[in-house]
Amino acid sequence: MQNSQTYKLYKSGKLWVIGAVAVAGVAVSANTTQVSADTVSNADAQAVKTTDATQSDKQVQLTASSTDTTTNKATTDDTTKTATVSSTAEKSTVPTTAGSSVTQDQAKDAVDKAQDTVKDDAKTASDAGVDVTTGKTTDVTINDDNASSKTDEVLSDLNKQDQAVKDATAKQQANDQAYQTATTEKTDATKQGQADLDNATSDLDKQVDTTEKAGIKVNVEVAQSSPEYKDFSGLEGQNLLDAMAYNINLYKQAIADGVASEKADTETLAKLTAEYQQKQADYAKANADRDEAVEKGQSDLNNATSDLDKQVETSKNAGLDVSVEVSKVSPKYKDLTGLEAQELLDAMAYNLDLYNKAVASGVASEKADTEALVKLTAEYQKQVADYEAQKAAVDKANADKKAAYEKALEDYMNGTNHTTSMTAQTQTDASSGQYQTFMNATVDQKKGEFTLEHDMNDGVHIIGHGVLKGKINWKIVSNGDGTETVTISSIELYSYTYTNAYQNQAVNQNINFHVYDNEDNELFSVHHDGNTTFSKTINKTAQINKTFKISPNETSPLTQVLIVDDNWIWNTHGQVSTHIKNTNVAPKTPIYEQDPVKPTAPKATVHHVQVVAPAKGHEPAVPVASVKKVTVADMPNADKPQPQKVEVHYYNIKKTPKVEKTETPKAVETASILPHTNANESHGGVLLSAMAGLASLGLAFGISKKGKKQN
Repeated sequence: MQNSQTYKLYKSGKLWVIGAVAVAGVAVSANTTQVSADTVSNADAQAVKTTDATQSDKQVQLTASSTDTTTNKATTDDTTKTATVSSTAEKSTVPTTAGSSVTQDQAKDAVDKAQDTVKDDAKTASDAGVDVTTGKTTDVTINDDNASSKTDEVLSDLNKQDQAVKDATAKQQANDQAYQTATTEKTDATKQGQADLDNATSDLDKQVDTTEKAGIKVNVEVAQSSPEYKDFSGLEGQNLLDAMAYNINLYKQAIADGVASEKADTETLAKLTAEYQQKQADYAKANADRDEAVEKGQSDLNNATSDLDKQVETSKNAGLDVSVEVSKVSPKYKDLTGLEAQELLDAMAYNLDLYNKAVASGVASEKADTEALVKLTAEYQKQVADYEAQKAAVDKANADKKAAYEKALEDYMNGTNHTTSMTAQTQTDASSGQYQTFMNATVDQKKGEFTLEHDMNDGVHIIGHGVLKGKINWKIVSNGDGTETVTISSIELYSYTYTNAYQNQAVNQNINFHVYDNEDNELFSVHHDGNTTFSKTINKTAQINKTFKISPNETSPLTQVLIVDDNWIWNTHGQVSTHIKNTNVAPKTPIYEQDPVKPTAPKATVHHVQVVAPAKGHEPAVPVASVKKVTVADMPNADKPQPQKVEVHYYNIKKTPKVEKTETPKAVETASILPHTNANESHGGVLLSAMAGLASLGLAFGISKKGKKQN
């Protein structure tokens, strides 16, 4: 029995830790030599435990996984236990004997199969990372006599080589597994530790951000934790696992300390922030109460002042002499310096009470001034209204007088007022007596149209009347001083109408009527007997062009405009003349009424009240905090194990043709053709005899094992 150590992984938190147990390795042989490769020793047997001697030579297993997905977080007081590995290899399946009485063909076949096993195991070792070198092939010649012994020697050497290859493979796998386990454990521990530290740092960062947003200055320091890790240089197998477990414990403790430190800083910072925010809230409330009261107070005062100012403006517009003075009120407020929390709130409430009372008093004062000013203004406005009513009446009367005078004066100065008269004068023998006749003229003052009438007398009756119609054209221009310039420009003749009244009884009925201008030019004439009514259209104009300047109340000279002859029994000669009178009359200057006495504007003084607002509270002092972020130095990485080294060599079995025996053969000696392996070797005929006796059994065992492997 051969003793070796193996190790088992135990779960501690999320990590796998290691504990050592003792196991027994049993080497079984059936009259065979136990050998081991020179490169393998019991002191190096520190890799992953194999299942048993019959397990596949390519399989190495841990007793449990190195991770656990159901555990979220390793507790900081866990102690990492050392994981275990074992380098105990499976026993070689290469037989050490071929059996007795084997033929050369059987011997060669046994060696070839054994070499195939060694080659397969060498490839497995190479695939596992073992540095496998192949030596020079040895030629071995066998015959019928030494086939069994030579084969046993070759098989025994191949068994030792195969065992050395398996041992190297087991150790290589154990070292690789130890490296992978150590690397995995380091990665898991680092991942978990960094996650724990990151969580604590994240919480601290969030609190720092919250604190800084609250206005607190935070100094952040970085503290490097550098545990005294063991150096992994040259370590492999169990030594590597032990050192890694030691380093992980140091790392976890540093992480735990860092997490605790950052959590403590986070809690302290949160408390400091809450206290500062409460002070700020009290400060903000005190000032908000103050601002609200001051805003309302100012609004109340402003409204009262606005009403007063409006009334002042109204009173001034009404003519009052109003002056405005400013009264500033300063209550005895409490000093808020250094006050915080409830003390600040209480002091502010006291000050605001004083302020509100002062504001109320100021508002009442301004309202009283406003009301007094309203009353005074109303009284004065009534006096003014009475005065203005009287003044308006006087002004209207005087204005009317003035307007009338100015209008009359303007009419006088620029007037063309006049009267026009037309006169018909006759020189006749029948101005009296039986044949008396008459002639007269009238004129329209506005249009200038005139009518000249005369009668017809046959000595018995007035038998008819003649009417001459026309128009005198004149132009009157004011000279701007009351005088007028009159121009009689022309005379127009419209028509002549004779109207019969009685039958003409005169013997002479030769009546004729003539009209001449001033130059004796005949303008119209008609002959009739006086017995018939008729009408004649004339439509002729005669120029006169006479101009006169006449003063007010002066009449222009009588101016002849026509000559009329009414010829019959007695001829009636006459002249038609006109004259114009300037009727402009200069107005008299009016006598104006006296103005009433204007009332004297009163004087008044009002006051704008200003209340000094209480001071704001002082902002709390900004604290300065210091926190520490902890970083833990990374554990060193495990060194990748160096590849194991093993050498193999193979045999070329040469068969010898069968030869008839002619003499008794000498005693067979043990050949010394196998390489030295440092294993316990037995020599002599007794051993060979025993091996020969078991040849068939051993060969059969080897073949059977090979057959199982191929399956």
